[in-house]
Amino acid sequence: MSWTPRSYRHPGSMTPLHHTPRDHPHMTSFEVKMMELERLKKEISRHMCRLNSVRIQYTDWFEKRRQSFIDSIKLLQITYPEVVPPQHNTVALFRRMYETAQVLPKRGLPVDRSAERLAELEHFIDAVGGLKKDHDLLYEKICTYCCSITLLRDPYLKDTIDDYQKTLNIAFQEDFDFDQVHNEKDNLFTYKLAQQDHTFHGLLAYVPYVLKVAVDMCYWSCQLYLEKE
Repeated sequence: MSWTPRSYRHPGSMTPLHHTPRDHPHMTSFEVKMMELERLKKEISRHMCRLNSVRIQYTDWFEKRRQSFIDSIKLLQITYPEVVPPQHNTVALFRRMYETAQVLPKRGLPVDRSAERLAELEHFIDAVGGLKKDHDLLYEKICTYCCSITLLRDPYLKDTIDDYQKTLNIAFQEDFDFDQVHNEKDNLFTYKLAQQDHTFHGLLAYVPYVLKVAVDMCYWSCQLYLEKE
């Protein structure tokens, strides 16, 4: 039986962030900006919930399906060494392997189900890709908001948020090397692999890695506070 993550629901169009004192005649400019910040934080919190939901689903998949997934890749590489790439350390290489598995002839052998197994991880990669688009929109709103005010309580916090966004942008490049992923503390469960399967760690740790970076960025974004001059 194949396994796929629950359907990803796009949050839809986002509420405009900026207001002016004219929109709220009984509020000061500072109060208006405080209201905007609280609204932005609510959007970030909802996004963080979606990230955590996918992480929970992935953890469940990893615990139940990782071995059949790994075995399918091994079977593909053994059966079709001339067309299946031996490496699987980037999204581009994994997708090439998946696309190859989809078009291989069906001969009534166990390897015929490999495409179905690989599709399970492909669905997760697609899901985090969709969340990344929402994440980028939120980051733009954070930047716009920070440019519209004069003083944050912690002015260096925006630099931290920028660094997380840069890390995410690099990780979402199709040639990003999974072997760069080392997150023992945050995603210890991804190390539950047999010794002979350690080469698959980067591939299987990729999705929780990008989710953790995104969640951390959301957390620090929610720590933004406006300071009165």
